[in-house]
Amino acid sequence: MDKTEYAAVPLDITVRFAETDQMGVVHHSAYVVWFEAGRVAWMAAAGMPYTEIAGAGYNLAVTDLQCRYREAIRFGDAVQVITHLGSLRSRQVEFVYEIRNPHTCAVYADGHTRHTCVDGDGRMTRLPHWIAQRLTGNVGVETSGDKD
Repeated sequence: MDKTEYAAVPLDITVRFAETDQMGVVHHSAYVVWFEAGRVAWMAAAGMPYTEIAGAGYNLAVTDLQCRYREAIRFGDAVQVITHLGSLRSRQVEFVYEIRNPHTCAVYADGHTRHTCVDGDGRMTRLPHWIAQRLTGNVGVETSGDKD
């Protein structure tokens, strides 16, 4: 399955003081942490907790990360990280994110992460079929060929 959008999962966060810089604005590094929190929440909601993937000897190594900052966020603000699966290939998974104001739905930032499946030795490998099935919620899913 490639470039197919799946159900979005929201994650509510209240900005902590430690996530801000000297100007009182959320530091750019916090967005990466929020993407990860959103991704972990999405995977849990999809019935494929990341701890289970790691426990089976696999990891999803980040190979690409993009974040576009649109509007400043400040200490105490409520934000919602909306995460969904962007694409699933034989060796690669892409997650797509929006960080929004939960009251107005204004988008503060958006982006994506791409991950390559690696084994316990850090070597690239095919995404196991059982993981792909559970990520898509489709027992009959076939991941695309070795184009990635």
